[in-house]
Amino acid sequence: MKRKNTVGRILTTTGAALLAMSGVTAQAGTVFGVDVQDYIVLFEGGGGKHLGINNFGTTGIWTGDIGIAGTGTLAASGPGIINGNVNFAAADTGQDNISNTSFTAGHGVNFNVAAVQTIMNNLNTLSATLGSQAGSGTSIAINTGSDQTVLAASGALVGGNRVFNVTSFNSGNGENLIIKGDGSQSVVFDINFDTQFHGNILLQDLTGKFIGDAGYAGPSPDQVLFNLYAGAALTGGDTLDANNNGNLAHPANIIYGTFLDPNGKVSFVNTRITGRIFGGDSQDMQIVSGVTLNLPNTPGPPVPDAGSTLMLLSLGLGFLGFASRKLAA
Repeated sequence: MKRKNTVGRILTTTGAALLAMSGVTAQAGTVFGVDVQDYIVLFEGGGGKHLGINNFGTTGIWTGDIGIAGTGTLAASGPGIINGNVNFAAADTGQDNISNTSFTAGHGVNFNVAAVQTIMNNLNTLSATLGSQAGSGTSIAINTGSDQTVLAASGALVGGNRVFNVTSFNSGNGENLIIKGDGSQSVVFDINFDTQFHGNILLQDLTGKFIGDAGYAGPSPDQVLFNLYAGAALTGGDTLDANNNGNLAHPANIIYGTFLDPNGKVSFVNTRITGRIFGGDSQDMQIVSGVTLNLPNTPGPPVPDAGSTLMLLSLGLGFLGFASRKLAA
């Protein structure tokens, strides 16, 4: 694990204080039978390509681990705080370029983490397996307009999951795709074309309560998978693009779910998501420009208003100012 300099330790202390205010902790999860541990992002890292992350959204904090498989590299330019680890499957060759980004206490960068490649391989197999079931799934055209509700039980029961074969997808800013179910079965949306997720994805139980409501009893983000299954061997897949304007000006914009695209290019920009992002093939992958990423199975921090954001920023600056005076003394 890499040592942090004095400023890094100061930022870590600040991050811990802000994190304590949010009440967020990491919890391991399982996606369609694959143990994905605490990973919120897993990048294929094929061909030595890099994962780029910056500007950690409305909260400034991501909770969960980030994994880079293959020979992939990381460029993290912040500003942001990672309440988790950055784990590389490969040995240390200087492939981590991290600046203006801190870790909470007990977390940092690790190399030779074999589990990263194991989980990535298992997810790749999962994508191909679920993709082969698309033909048996219920065909569905997703065109939200304003709202579109998909009843999980209407999906074909294949291998214990509810499977939908998506024939078209069109979702714009502020438009809601609602997945409604009782949480007893996982739901997969098989997609074999370039797809843009520019609207919201909400989860609802059979009583009409949405995830986050008291007494909610519906699917979790780990039970809703958008599987872009085209291609093979980290090439030839379809592009996954998400941007739902999940910023402070749009506090209701959010995506719940897990995304898997092993063989295609992945880009998340200015998106608020509670879920996981897996894939990226042999191209650069980006999660940038104000992405707020929360781990499933854990209630995320409330979306702060402008006043709350300024208060958190002032607290952080106060820590830095105090520390700077101590260093100068």
